[in-house]
Amino acid sequence: MANTQSAFGFRHIGYLSGAGVDYQQSSGLILSTNTTKIFSGDPVVRNASTGNIEQAAATTTQIAGVFVGCEFIPVGGLGIPQWSPWWPGAAAVAATAYFIDAPNAKFLVAALNTAITAANVGENITVNIGTGQAIGGGFSGATIDQAGLTTATTAPFKIVGLYQGIGNGSDASSAYNWVEVTFNNQAYRSQVGIA
Repeated sequence: MANTQSAFGFRHIGYLSGAGVDYQQSSGLILSTNTTKIFSGDPVVRNASTGNIEQAAATTTQIAGVFVGCEFIPVGGLGIPQWSPWWPGAAAVAATAYFIDAPNAKFLVAALNTAITAANVGENITVNIGTGQAIGGGFSGATIDQAGLTTATTAPFKIVGLYQGIGNGSDASSAYNWVEVTFNNQAYRSQVGIA
């Protein structure tokens, strides 16, 4: 059965074998003036100048982790901080971002266009950020694409398997299949510091 396109970002599904389950998350600040929306499942980076959390770009190499939500005080500054699975792009003061950065975390992500096959397991891959959806939970539109396969050690993710379920995403011979990845060039898995 051919897959249908269904980008949902990087969905945390567990850990590499041999890794302790630690549910490691970190937090950081998002500038209140950062107008770029960050969706649940988006790869994020720390700004090299300020240390603030921002949505990764398609050209990003080293990432901080995968965004899972934030707390912020809405514009207007009234009330207590509210939880959101996505950053709406404005707040009264800097928001607190939460992101998964456990070095051995494993994620499920949809492929875009050409299928990722079993022959690609073990290869590194870049990210397509896509457009997230505020309606229905604030899910990311991030995907990976076969055009982003690389042997470069600077790629942010490594393919560790294919989705073994049934239904959408399970046909590894057609576009839009789902793939298991882990961090490759992430803050805790890189030997190079953030410049």
